[in-house]
Amino acid sequence: MARRKILFCDNSLRELLNFRKEIICHYASNGYNVVLVAPQNMDIYQWELPNIRFVPIIMNRSGTNPIEDLKYFFRLKRIYAKEKPDYIFHYTIKPNIYGTFAARSCGIRSSAMIAGLGYVFSRKNIPNWIARYLYKTALRYSEYVLVLNKSNRDFLIDKKIASREKIILLSGGEGVNLNHFQIK
Repeated sequence: MARRKILFCDNSLRELLNFRKEIICHYASNGYNVVLVAPQNMDIYQWELPNIRFVPIIMNRSGTNPIEDLKYFFRLKRIYAKEKPDYIFHYTIKPNIYGTFAARSCGIRSSAMIAGLGYVFSRKNIPNWIARYLYKTALRYSEYVLVLNKSNRDFLIDKKIASREKIILLSGGEGVNLNHFQIK
């Protein structure tokens, strides 16, 4: 029987490993092949578990150039089609939007993690209006939308950005190792 494959997509390898290493290692230690897709913004070190691989991707994390974003979408689609994961977890706005569209186009189930609503939802200008529209459209194709607090959940429901049935409130957090991030 083939091993199951989980893919994690973020806009930063450093943040992906910094905040989600515990869940990544959990899947890997339970026999899953794990693929990490993110821009390489840190040196790669030896993985503790052999079944974790990193696939670097080029993206402009904060740009609003639609041509660059389309290139990012097609890069993701190529990676997803090649990797054929059983499931994808997307983190941060561009992976949540373009990654969800790419996963959908490849027939792969995925979830979007929204840790915070950020500037896209607080500023009223044309680029942010477009981003909100893309978010709303993409989240229709996400199997689940994971949020960390009730106010974000309520906002997404009230503004009809995501349906109540898809939203999962992770009231206990997303699995960040609090021993690593201690209050000083």
